[in-house]
Amino acid sequence: MESAQQELVIITTVSDAEEARSLARGLLDARLAACVSCLPGARSFFRWKSEEITEEHEYVLLIKTHRSRLTQIEQFFTACHPYECPELLAFEADAISSDYHGWMHRELGLESH
Repeated sequence: MESAQQELVIITTVSDAEEARSLARGLLDARLAACVSCLPGARSFFRWKSEEITEEHEYVLLIKTHRSRLTQIEQFFTACHPYECPELLAFEADAISSDYHGWMHRELGLESH
């Protein structure tokens, strides 16, 4: 295990499996993510444009990427994310395995450190 060097995990949500599939494939096709894990079964509670609490079933996407792709991912979300106000929460990785680090950088077209 080595210290992470600007690797991120980004979280977003979408409403169904097709939206999750489309967003994940788009991120991978553009080399903005090395891997996207789609987790079904989330239940989100929030207020949106009203005082009433909304409850929705959603898919959570875990997007594994590098900080250098963050601005491009935000632009991709603006153009392609199905939500009017998409969730985009980025978390820095503290540590990463050497093998995964190398693979991730190759997938993103980055020079491996």
